[in-house]
Amino acid sequence: MNDKTMEILEKYLDKDFRVSPMAPNKSTMSGIDKMQKDLGIQLPEEYIAHLLGGGSEVLGERGLYIEVKEDVWPRPKQYDVGPFWSFLYGIHTFTASKESEDWMRLDAAGKDFLEETGIKAVPILRIIGDADVYCVNEAGKIARYNHEENILEEMEMDFWELFDRELKALRERKEKKIKELNK
Repeated sequence: MNDKTMEILEKYLDKDFRVSPMAPNKSTMSGIDKMQKDLGIQLPEEYIAHLLGGGSEVLGERGLYIEVKEDVWPRPKQYDVGPFWSFLYGIHTFTASKESEDWMRLDAAGKDFLEETGIKAVPILRIIGDADVYCVNEAGKIARYNHEENILEEMEMDFWELFDRELKALRERKEKKIKELNK
């Protein structure tokens, strides 16, 4: 499967965004296979392509932290209030690299998710500021975790469609935030 990460990033991101890889590219298919076995989850092929990175020298390991730069979208302060969307200034995907911080690692996030929710699934994409997270369930399907009901809601899309949709939404929120700040 071809990695479409760069193609999708280039479609939506501009100078107002910062993209940070989370670890050096040391993921291997055998390491991903072991992690899947340990967690009892089968990741979709397109997510595995994202994890392996397609050899991008720019991004290295795929566990990406994508945010609107703070000078464009100032970070909320404690006790700030506003519409929900105004706190959602970035997204991140999780990584298979053991060299990444636990909060970004698929294996650690998967174990934590199971302990906290009782649901066997692995987080793959998070919108910063949102308590819900996109996961892969036991059947290898992408689902959105609804934290209020503690359930997974299966989605009829692959990882590329999800990544594209969420980057587009992030760009739209950025444009809305810029308009709001310039009033």
